[in-house]
Amino acid sequence: MIAPASVQGHAQSIAERIAQLASETEGVHCLMFDMEDASLNDPTIAIHDNLQDMGLPVALTLQAYLRRTWDDMERQVQRGSRVRLVKGAFAAGPKLAFQSNAEIKDNSRRLIKMMFSRTARARGFYPIIATHDTNLHDFTIETARRNGWVQEEYEFEMLLGVREDVARSLAANGERIRLYVPFGRDWWPHAVRRIGENPGNAALLLRSLFQ
Repeated sequence: MIAPASVQGHAQSIAERIAQLASETEGVHCLMFDMEDASLNDPTIAIHDNLQDMGLPVALTLQAYLRRTWDDMERQVQRGSRVRLVKGAFAAGPKLAFQSNAEIKDNSRRLIKMMFSRTARARGFYPIIATHDTNLHDFTIETARRNGWVQEEYEFEMLLGVREDVARSLAANGERIRLYVPFGRDWWPHAVRRIGENPGNAALLLRSLFQ
């Protein structure tokens, strides 16, 4: 049996090689660490922080539905990290996570305020807002402008094929957009997580299967 520390060390070694490749390309490129269930928060953040301390181009995903994310985000702001804020797609009890959609949206707005604070900008923090919610898009842009952020200093991320009209509109207004394109053999577990995050994605998946 492989000890958990050995597993984490192996994962960091692989991630380091990928991040090295990202560092050799031009543009806004980095190795983005996704976030799984709450049990993997600490090891994922630890690997990200280690590679960041090595000067490698990495970014971290944090989940708005988790209560701990405020503290995690605060630490990443101080580090001047690149952080992608997502809703979060995994089940967790009320001690760990907000349970209602309204609570998660409220926490998203609180976190966006921190991500686009003047302190975050001064630290070199790079915010990435991953949502298809146009209300959160508007809130992000208003908060950014109020605190002196310009469009090249942050970005929005959306799934390819979901609300493409919104992505085009944001891009036409000068916002930086990154489209998320999943690929590979293990597509089914990924698709199930996306449906868990937003049941409306089920229709998108069905259309994709029969096209």
